[in-house]
Amino acid sequence: MEKREKTWTYSLWTVTLLWMGLCLYLSWQPGEDTTALSGEIAQAVKRVIRLFGVEVDITNLHTALRKLAHPAVFCVAGILLCCSAKRSIFRDPHRDAAACAISVLAISILAVVAEVGKLWIPGRHLQWDETLLDVAGAVCGSVVAWVISKLRKD
Repeated sequence: MEKREKTWTYSLWTVTLLWMGLCLYLSWQPGEDTTALSGEIAQAVKRVIRLFGVEVDITNLHTALRKLAHPAVFCVAGILLCCSAKRSIFRDPHRDAAACAISVLAISILAVVAEVGKLWIPGRHLQWDETLLDVAGAVCGSVVAWVISKLRKD
């Protein structure tokens, strides 16, 4: 592998691992902190929506954003891990499915660890439905990465 290829591969793995760390950081925030952060995001989204002349209930918006954050964040993790694995471990184009499978498995384990870890975080509690949202996001992300690699034919 040439130097430029190695640099790109190491950079992709660095971003992937940082993103996975962000997944754990957000999952393991104390209850008050995560509520404050998501509340600020909900207020910002409400202000943007209001620009289009639409009023939304902040409580419903806040709840929806908290639930949507799970598959969104873990979808990005799935894309990154699948691309990293494809680029370094499963370089053969015929093994793209293996890269996706490993990605789904690893991100699913991350989701379970993130959720179980909440048992020891003040103001947080274990919710298996959120873990399912995380896994669904990982599956979607890995499939997106696989489809893009097939469309690019590399």
